[in-house]
Amino acid sequence: MTLRPPPGGKAAREEKRSHGPPVNSVGVTADRVPEDLTRLVWTLHRRLLQGQKPPAEEKVRPLAQVELLHLVAAEPGITVQQAAAALRMKPHNVSTLVTLLVRDGYFARVPDPADRRYVQLHPTPKMLDAAEQSNASSYRSLAQALSDLPEGAEQRIAAALPDLWNLIDQLNERP
Repeated sequence: MTLRPPPGGKAAREEKRSHGPPVNSVGVTADRVPEDLTRLVWTLHRRLLQGQKPPAEEKVRPLAQVELLHLVAAEPGITVQQAAAALRMKPHNVSTLVTLLVRDGYFARVPDPADRRYVQLHPTPKMLDAAEQSNASSYRSLAQALSDLPEGAEQRIAAALPDLWNLIDQLNERP
């Protein structure tokens, strides 16, 4: 079930505008943005994961493994400690995931040249190929959905992306 802002035409928005907090063009009050954005992000995330197809001849992986795969693809050379901090997981849990993904041929452990007590995680060619296949499927699905939206919607979403990335940066600065 996708939760959306409450329905209401222009008259409903006008009434809210005159008796309460400011309302934007889709009927969301400023004080509800954190709640509505959280619900939207979780719903979008879940839908993207549900629609993502595993690479050919591969099994569907648990969410924690998928998140670690995405992180290592985005930040080759990341350490287990850094990955744990980025994913807000315990290092021993990330280490367990790394062991499974190394066994399955997705990561290579490479000694850190600056401190050989640590290892860096690097994607293998198998992982890069799997990520390309999986991402291509997700991107096609999302591109199709965007093209089915009303005129101008894709441009409005694109215009909001820099602010959303800045929001992520702000959240990352908090404990």
